[in-house]
Parts: sequence; structure tokens; C-alpha cells
Amino acid sequence: MEFLIREYKSWLSEKQAFIDHLKSHDSTLYARIMPVYEVLNYLSDELKDQMNEDLQKIMQVGFEYLYTQIDTCQLYLDKIFNQDFHVFLDYDRIIAYILYLEDLRYELHEHQIEGHEIVIDRLTKELEEMMETRSDIPESINLYLDNEINQIIDKDISFHSIIDIFVEIAETLGIELYLESDYVVGKDV
Repeated sequence: MEFLIREYKSWLSEKQAFIDHLKSHDSTLYARIMPVYEVLNYLSDELKDQMNEDLQKIMQVGFEYLYTQIDTCQLYLDKIFNQDFHVFLDYDRIIAYILYLEDLRYELHEHQIEGHEIVIDRLTKELEEMMETRSDIPESINLYLDNEINQIIDKDISFHSIIDIFVEIAETLGIELYLESDYVVGKDV
């Protein structure tokens, strides 16, 4: 387990600036990876000496997932946006949709549901073309994608993404992912 934590920490030292940049710009992509990122940091910092088989599996799966997500983001930043981070951020929502489609592809494959590849490939291609041509993002893009996705998802399947699973893991570990602010309406007391 120590090896996995060292490997994660080494990888994180290389990627920390990119992740911090996403966070400081309030990126949709940071919001997407944040549950996995926070759980991995908690495990590698707070529970490194208390690792059991379940926590090791969480660490391994989370690291593989985060690695792939960040690698994909940086690939788009390099190949499509020529390292222009601000233009990249203009399309972060589109990249998040592409990452979601890949999660969906994996989940459908795991449930041995076939016939979805063509639709997911087409949607991914449309989204990538939108980025490559620097097209305006339609306001209704999420409605369009939801409609297309609903046509390929069996209503009996419950799509429980890895992000959802890591939100639940964070809750179980007592990690507060979303800080709520208390607002007092009226005169200060």
C-alpha cells in the first residue's frame, strides 16, 4: 500500500498545479473530480497507516480514475487548445460531458448492454468538433445530450457513476465535500 500512496503523491506533485488551476477558476472539471481527489488525499494523508483491503481498493480505483480524467483533460488542453488554458476553460463543460459519456460507456459495458457505442461515439465526435471549431455552446446542450442519452439507457438500469460512489465514500469517511454557508436574513443580532 505504501507504494500506491507514494505513486499517488508523486503523480500529484506533477499534476497539482493543473488541479489547483482548475479549482481557482471554479471549473466544471474540478467540480467533477473533486470527490475522488478529496477522498484520495484524505486516505493518503490521514489514513495511510490504517489501510485495510477496502481502503486499498478505494485508493487504487480512485487513483486510476483520477489519473485518466486529468490525463484526458490535459490531452485536450494540449491537442485542441494548444495550451491556452482560458480557451480550454471556455469549453470545460463540453469536456465534462465527454468524460461523462466515457463513464456511461464503461457502465453500460459493465452491465453488458450493447448498441450504445454508435450513439456515444457520435455524441463525443460532435462535442470534440464543437471544441475544435471553437463553436458557440448552445444553451440547450444539456437537454440535447440528456435526450440522446435517455434513448440508449435502459430504464431498468441505475447509472451510479464513480463520482457518485466517491461522494458516498467521502460521507462515510466524514469528509465534508460541500461546505454550506449559514445565512441570516434580517438584522444582525
